[in-house]
Amino acid sequence: MDKIQITNWLATRKCNLRCKYCRIVRNYKDIPKEYPNMKHYIDNEMTTNYVIESLRKLKIHNPDMFHIFYGGEIFLRSDLDVIINYCNKENIHYTIITNNSEHIQPKLEYLLLNTDYITGLTSSVDPIIFSKEERGDIVKKSLEGLKRLTSYKGVIKDLVAEITVDSNTLKYLYPLVEELSSHNISSSITFIDPAKSPYYDFSNVTDDSLLVYRNKELEDVFDKLLNSNFDIHMKNTLLPKLLEIAPSNMDCELEKSLNNLTVDADGSVRLCLRIRGCETPKLFIKDSILDDGSLNPNLHRSMIRDKKNYCRLCNWTCMAMSNESTKNTNEVSNLLHSDKRML
Repeated sequence: MDKIQITNWLATRKCNLRCKYCRIVRNYKDIPKEYPNMKHYIDNEMTTNYVIESLRKLKIHNPDMFHIFYGGEIFLRSDLDVIINYCNKENIHYTIITNNSEHIQPKLEYLLLNTDYITGLTSSVDPIIFSKEERGDIVKKSLEGLKRLTSYKGVIKDLVAEITVDSNTLKYLYPLVEELSSHNISSSITFIDPAKSPYYDFSNVTDDSLLVYRNKELEDVFDKLLNSNFDIHMKNTLLPKLLEIAPSNMDCELEKSLNNLTVDADGSVRLCLRIRGCETPKLFIKDSILDDGSLNPNLHRSMIRDKKNYCRLCNWTCMAMSNESTKNTNEVSNLLHSDKRML
């Protein structure tokens, strides 16, 4: 049975950073001709009312759904306080994913002042900070991000560090998770995900040497983590799954059931976080959920067509999370909503 467990919102394509591994906030020469340019997403960004009306319908569809608010940089939406206040009022489960850079801090402070609370905040921390040789912007950004996350302890309910591991940083993963746990910050671990074709418009990673393959080093690190008491997001579910699909071989099996949605900045529905697709974005989120909370029957059919044509697998672990929830709804719901945390 199709039931959306997680909705990802690329709520804006605007960003104050231009990270080399990200394709979601700028134009690329090899972007498929069917894909709009960045100006389209800026000019047609969802209005506040559009987002809230869509959230209302999604809650009718599944009151326990989890929402992940991304960008671009989500804090560049001036209405984020309105959206978060609505989620708090309606008991909608969510987390906010931010680059947590210096430029964003006044906007984060504004959100704290204009909401009763923020359920979850996630920002990236790169394992490279434990390298004695590395210098530069990525080290500075991660060190500052870690410091800022720590400063929000006791203010924001669930603080999560998003850790993306590549072949060069795997050796630093364990000490980073240990450090984060000592600050009561949860670690969300994933591997670097390659752009397997131009249709993989989320990632700009094309260097296969960065991929994390299953070998003894990886198994040893994960074995230590699994046997630790560190705060790792859904450790016993997601770490074994990451081993299984390494380096990037997750099949979401959406042909069997539809459990995830990803909404682009213009309100169109994407095939997934990694791939926009071509058929699926002809549907928009407000029209994909009918007034009674049921799904538009064309939605699943379009996603199946796009997956067949454009998907070459990935390591998007929240797909694994949603698939698991269909097998054991109570167990996974407890994991998701007891700490109201996702990715």
